[in-house]
Amino acid sequence: MAEKHGGPVFAGGPAVDLMPWQIGHAADIDTPCPVPPLALHNPMATFTTRGCVNRCPFCAVPRLEGDLKELDVWPVRPVICDNNLLAASRKHFDRVIDRLKPLPFVDFNQGLDARRFTRNHASRIAELKSVKVRFAFDHPSMETPVHDAIALARAEGLSNFGCYVLIGFRDTPEEAHYRLEKVREWGIRPSPMRYQPLNALKKNEYVAPGWSEMELRRFMKYYSRLRWLEHIPFEGFREDGQQLLFRVWPD
Repeated sequence: MAEKHGGPVFAGGPAVDLMPWQIGHAADIDTPCPVPPLALHNPMATFTTRGCVNRCPFCAVPRLEGDLKELDVWPVRPVICDNNLLAASRKHFDRVIDRLKPLPFVDFNQGLDARRFTRNHASRIAELKSVKVRFAFDHPSMETPVHDAIALARAEGLSNFGCYVLIGFRDTPEEAHYRLEKVREWGIRPSPMRYQPLNALKKNEYVAPGWSEMELRRFMKYYSRLRWLEHIPFEGFREDGQQLLFRVWPD
């Protein structure tokens, strides 16, 4: 498409920074795209910080954005996409909450770091209208922090939750199943996130050791559709979406 286009070509997005050699010899590779990325992705989204203090091995943010930086100016919009808002200073966090108060709803879409979640965070977030809070349960070591963060948020009156669960990264199907079902025990529909290597050129091509492509598809199809499938136990769900039927014989 770029070769056939007669005018200027702008290359942007995370892939350009992660794998610039894939662009070839584009002359304008270092020229910033003149259109704000969020305007094309989601006009209701915003960032109040960029970067992250964590160095999670599965995440591209440290390589793309570096350490956490608080933004002085940012569009006030309801979908908050900060990579680690709770790592910001209390002054910045309070300023964010105060500016979000007039909005009819707020979604902390990228997730909040459960290890940094405090009562002050919970009480201030509870001041917002129709707010959704999301956490991430990416590793077994996160079980207690996530559980406690959800309990703390509920104690402050919050009730709308989401929880991302990374699967297919240094885990097994059994371990991933445990985390996904644990989130359900907490009364939340989990959002499974299939691991994508940072040098992947094709989505869902990578299959981790101990997994199969069919099992990864099965996990994603079932847990991404719990609104319609939660009446079916995971053990009775086939990859093709059909329910398995069991006959129980009397002793």
